[in-house]
Amino acid sequence: HLDRLGLELDVINKGYAELLTSDPVPETSKEPFTEDEITRLWAIQGEPWVDSVLIFLYSGWRISELLGLKCADVDLDAGTMKGGVKTKAGKGRIVPIHSKIAEIVKRRYNEGGEYLLSYENGKQVSTSQYYILWNAVMKRIGAEHTVHETRHTFRSKLDSAGANKSAIDKIMGHSGGGTGEKVYTHKTIQELKDAIELID
Repeated sequence: HLDRLGLELDVINKGYAELLTSDPVPETSKEPFTEDEITRLWAIQGEPWVDSVLIFLYSGWRISELLGLKCADVDLDAGTMKGGVKTKAGKGRIVPIHSKIAEIVKRRYNEGGEYLLSYENGKQVSTSQYYILWNAVMKRIGAEHTVHETRHTFRSKLDSAGANKSAIDKIMGHSGGGTGEKVYTHKTIQELKDAIELID
C-alpha cells in the first residue's frame, strides 16, 4: 500500500513491493469456545476472574469495551449495558444482559467500583493486566483462546440460534448491510433481549 502511494505521489519511481517473494501472511483463524469449555467455566464460576470470561461469552463486548464499561452505564433494572468503541455503530450501543450472567453482572456491579470489572481497590483493569488474568483462567480449563474468540463465539451462537441479522449487528456494534437495512430497521431493546436470550 505504501509502495503504491509512493508511486502516486512521485516519492519513488519504481514499485519495489512487486519484487517481494515472501509468503503472504496467513489469515488468522478464530476458534469458538466449545460447549465443553463453556461448561467447565460455569463449573468454576466462583474462581477469580472466571466470571469475566462468562460476561464476554454472553455479551459480545470487545476487550476494550468491557474493561472500559462503567457501572454508571449498567442498568440492572432495565437489564442492559451501554458502551462500545471503534465504529459509529459500535459506540454507545445497548447490549442486553443475558439472564445467565445477570447475577454475575449484579455481583460485579455491587462491588462498588467505578468500572464493572475492577480490582478490589476499585481501579480499572488494563488490557495487559487482564491478559494475565485471562491466561490463568484458560489454564484452569485447559484451553487456549484469545479474548476476541469470545466475541466470535457469541456471534456464532446467535447465528446458530436463528437470531435476526440486524439484531445481531446492533448487539455486536456492526453497521448493517445495505442502506435499507441501516435506515429502516429499528430494533427495540426488547427485540435485542429476545435475540440474546436465544443463546442457550
